[in-house]
Amino acid sequence: MSGEPDRPDGGKGKTMSGGNWIVAAAFILALVITAVLFAWPSLTGGQIRDEVTSQSEAEAALDELGEAPLTRAYFRKLDSAFPAEARQLRETLLVALERGVPEGEIGVLLLQAGSEPLMQSLQRLSKADIRYANDVMGLTRARLENLSTSGAPYCMGTDLVAYAELAEQEAYLLLQSYLAPGEPLYDYSVETLTILLDAVIDARIRPQNRGYPSRADMSALQTLGTGALFDSDLTLLLTTEGKSRREMNAALETVNFCDLGVRMIQRVENLPEATKARLWTTGLDYLDRYGIRRIIWMMSTY
Repeated sequence: MSGEPDRPDGGKGKTMSGGNWIVAAAFILALVITAVLFAWPSLTGGQIRDEVTSQSEAEAALDELGEAPLTRAYFRKLDSAFPAEARQLRETLLVALERGVPEGEIGVLLLQAGSEPLMQSLQRLSKADIRYANDVMGLTRARLENLSTSGAPYCMGTDLVAYAELAEQEAYLLLQSYLAPGEPLYDYSVETLTILLDAVIDARIRPQNRGYPSRADMSALQTLGTGALFDSDLTLLLTTEGKSRREMNAALETVNFCDLGVRMIQRVENLPEATKARLWTTGLDYLDRYGIRRIIWMMSTY
């Protein structure tokens, strides 16, 4: 055995343990959350209002939309990172606003315009400075903490069980309503995408070429993974897996997933910067090679 770390290209190396996969999953949590938002089937054009506005009214609405600070910053970074996509977005939004589409659908169009080219630029993104990953994790942790204390129906397992019972189209339309500009989920998503767009721009100018995780990195990851397995909520979820639906739902309902997410992110934030940087690169390599669905399946098998 060579003892080399596991590589995205399938080369020789040690396989990741279950604990390592859990920590690796927490590390790319924010990026995956943002990408998964757009893995649902597109319903664009299916929920059009009866009224149709004039072109001048649509242009005024687009100007007003672009005046919101978070959206304005997003447009600026999209213009710099992917100018063709930014131009197409403005044209698409004008048509959508003229047709009177719901605000949630406007939010989806805005976020898709940045998420799709980002998912095609993961190799470039993997060479960005680690501070961008730190910013995404910090933002995600802060938003999860706020959600947990707000009492909003997003964090507790009881909320997730209720959402899981919705039909796919009902779930998509509910999610779409949360993505209307100005809604908390939209604000989080657009801030995350703005950070990642900035990371792509930086990686083009100052690419960070990194090796694969070292033995010391893997040792630190193993330690974190082992510690994560002793988290009481995570232990409950793992020991309930494979039981009856009633038992699994009963376990889910007791877990605050926002608090669990905060604890997992904090574990990763405490890693050495150089270790996080190499994991960032390797994690995005895996994501680029295998895609979200394959990564989720790989994690579920450990």
